[in-house]
Amino acid sequence: MQRSMFWIIVASLLGSAPMVQALEMGSPIPAYTLNLEGGGKMTAQSEQGHVTLLHFWASWCVPCREEMPRLENLYQKYHARGLDIVAIDMDSDEDLPMARAMMKHYHFPWVLKSHAEVDEFGRIWRMPLSVLVDRKGIVRQNAWAADDDRGLPESVLVAGIEPLIGRSSAPVSQAGVQAVYPPTIQVLHPMARATAPGQEEGVVYLTLVNPGDHEDALEGADSPVSDHVMLHQTTENEDNMVHMEHEYHLVIPAHGQVTLAPGGHHLMLEDLDRPLVAGQTVSLNLHFQHGSDVHVDVPITPLVP
Repeated sequence: MQRSMFWIIVASLLGSAPMVQALEMGSPIPAYTLNLEGGGKMTAQSEQGHVTLLHFWASWCVPCREEMPRLENLYQKYHARGLDIVAIDMDSDEDLPMARAMMKHYHFPWVLKSHAEVDEFGRIWRMPLSVLVDRKGIVRQNAWAADDDRGLPESVLVAGIEPLIGRSSAPVSQAGVQAVYPPTIQVLHPMARATAPGQEEGVVYLTLVNPGDHEDALEGADSPVSDHVMLHQTTENEDNMVHMEHEYHLVIPAHGQVTLAPGGHHLMLEDLDRPLVAGQTVSLNLHFQHGSDVHVDVPITPLVP
């Protein structure tokens, strides 16, 4: 009760009415632009078609730190089925090293508030604050409705997420006739590299061909031999230093193809539970934004000396 009264007083001092009105459940999410740490951008428009959990937090906030592992659980369970989670860090720029040290343990993207345009949300005075948005950009849950300052319990978030993450609806024409679901993405030339002794990560390359009339996107993957399969892109900065950036969507144009190859995009098999041995295969399931999941047994080639 004391905690709730504290936040009521804070709300009255800071003027929370614009925030509550902006994130009213059943209303469209306000416009936002998030320039993600490590590269990439998310906007309200780009997230159309995805279920999105916007999470406001700060590194100094104890309940925020306690909630992060629960968000990671949700991300690992539901991301391949269409859930995006992004953490919006309300720290100041000088706290960036602390935030980076914390976020390196998690796989969902994040952004520092100075790199985020969320003015239309109003004043963010309560953290942690989770806002669940459906595929049409409508607010379905927000932690302003929580009873205390610890946000929405994981069970409540799951209850909100589950009904939203079924396969996204096929587009409907103006005549009201449901469009044909996109054809299956074709996988060509899959290849995994054998791992060295003690190596805990593997890499997969392949080509994705889209025979359909509309673009699709690779949104995730999983494998029984790996705890996490992440889409990465190898980049080179102005100092000729090579590093990898985590990607969240890889667009495959209509009647086009994209190739995951050394020096570019690739799938990283993280925390392998067994070595990848040349001559064997590794099982991989690919998840797409619109098309059906695709299973592929990837041949393992010898480790390049």
